[in-house]
Amino acid sequence: MYLKSEEICEAVRQGKDVTEDAAKIEPWLKHYYKERRKTMRENANYFDFANDDLLHVWDALYDVSASVKKHWDTIYPLIEKPEGKYQAVLRFVNVREKFLGIPHTESIRILKKIGWTAADIMAAYLRNRHDTSTLALSPDVVAEAVREDMDTATLLMEKKGYDLFTNGYDIYKNFEWIDFMYFFMEYQDRTFLTAQHKSKRLCKHCAEVLEKLERGAAKHEDVQVRTYLPDFSVFEGITLNQQHLMRSAAGQRLRKGNDNNGYYVLSYHLADEVHGYGAALRFNAFNKAPEYYNQERTAWGVYFYRFHYLMLFDHVPESWRCSPAELPEDFVNKAFCSFSKLAGQNVE
Repeated sequence: MYLKSEEICEAVRQGKDVTEDAAKIEPWLKHYYKERRKTMRENANYFDFANDDLLHVWDALYDVSASVKKHWDTIYPLIEKPEGKYQAVLRFVNVREKFLGIPHTESIRILKKIGWTAADIMAAYLRNRHDTSTLALSPDVVAEAVREDMDTATLLMEKKGYDLFTNGYDIYKNFEWIDFMYFFMEYQDRTFLTAQHKSKRLCKHCAEVLEKLERGAAKHEDVQVRTYLPDFSVFEGITLNQQHLMRSAAGQRLRKGNDNNGYYVLSYHLADEVHGYGAALRFNAFNKAPEYYNQERTAWGVYFYRFHYLMLFDHVPESWRCSPAELPEDFVNKAFCSFSKLAGQNVE
């Protein structure tokens, strides 16, 4: 069934009519989701997506299968733990991106129509940034949620979001959210940063954020249009070796897309914080532990981006992405050389 579902997804990506093929697997999907819902009702505190990173390809068939659509349209009330709701966000947008090529920003609109809230999306981002997950969420999705619900966004900054998390809203998530508001959202009101907080650690972090803001945004350089560029498509779909990748990244002092993820690494970045541009090599998640050094994973490809204030993400925001032709030649060539070293002998 996996292969058949994958074939249907590929046909959808190609714009083909999949009505007949989808009808053939509909009885199986109907039975599968019936049993899944039964398990969810019987084990509400366990089977709630909270620790489930697995992407089931048939979940991507929301737009072509009545059973898939019915399941997702009605499960929100069945997921008791808030973390389960947040993990469901990650699974839904990632499975549609992986198998259909649909951006997170489009898929999230479906979830908002069927029960998920802007607060859920913000909390999903914070949990994911400090979780041991193999998935990532587009910051653009989170930015859209902030614009829809600034009240919740402000409460999270003021460390008043305890009710969104079963095990509390710790100071690390709080710092993460402050950074997101000021460096990604470019929130203009600096009253919170200059206020006298009870926590010395919070005061220190606010001072660091304020100092970075006062230094000003990155200064983008004018770039001459050029015809020759290295072929970065050679990185798409290549096989990476964990031991070589991590040793090379450490030797080059490349930066991870999410340093807070204690178990997995999903991307390495080369960034020029002064001039506001970066490049990321994204790949299927590697476990960081030494006992997994013989692992191999597939690379997604290289993503170039521009920013005003640097924040590193495994999922490079679509709003930041740009063509390498828009960036200085020296930086682009350096990125090609750097990622070629990460790939070892897999890039020619």
